[in-house]
Amino acid sequence: MVDKKYIIFLIVLFFLNIIKAQTEFVEGYVKLLDFEYYEIVNDSTKHLPDGKYYTIQYDNEGKILSLETISYKKGKKSGESLRFSQGLGSFFLSQNIGFKNGLMDGYYMNTDNHTFSKEGYYEKGKKNGIWKENESSEFKIVSYKNGIKSGSFKSTDNDLNIEVSGQYKKGKKNGIWITKYTDTDMIIKEEYKNGELISEK
Repeated sequence: MVDKKYIIFLIVLFFLNIIKAQTEFVEGYVKLLDFEYYEIVNDSTKHLPDGKYYTIQYDNEGKILSLETISYKKGKKSGESLRFSQGLGSFFLSQNIGFKNGLMDGYYMNTDNHTFSKEGYYEKGKKNGIWKENESSEFKIVSYKNGIKSGSFKSTDNDLNIEVSGQYKKGKKNGIWITKYTDTDMIIKEEYKNGELISEK
């Protein structure tokens, strides 16, 4: 999770750049232009960066749209990469990605603060544990192990009035799966083995 002091620093950073647009170095973070930041994030083989960087995106009128930070250690992404975005007149944390030795590792969160969000944990570049995923009207809780769906699954779609629950084993449906239509109370019960449907009633 994000350190409170880090959030305070980023808020201050926003104000510093509003007041003094030429600020290039704040509290150990080096400011980069959009294309410089893009090159470092996407092509570290050439730049081998080391340190903390941030960039600010503006709209055509010079209004701040988002601020993004990333840290490198010996050329590899390390620590938390954060993005704060503008929405409905205020800034919100729209992305948090933990890194270790260049791989996603630790807490992950991505959201538009409205209809889309994903939240969970990575270990050595692979999803692990419980993930919560929300997109439009559907909300899912999915269990992962080493990047593969494994364990309990549950989804609710408010537009389609459907609730689904079941289990995954090594990425395949396994055991009893229940589909409930909440507007009619109709229930469908299915049994799977290694991803294959065995029975339905």
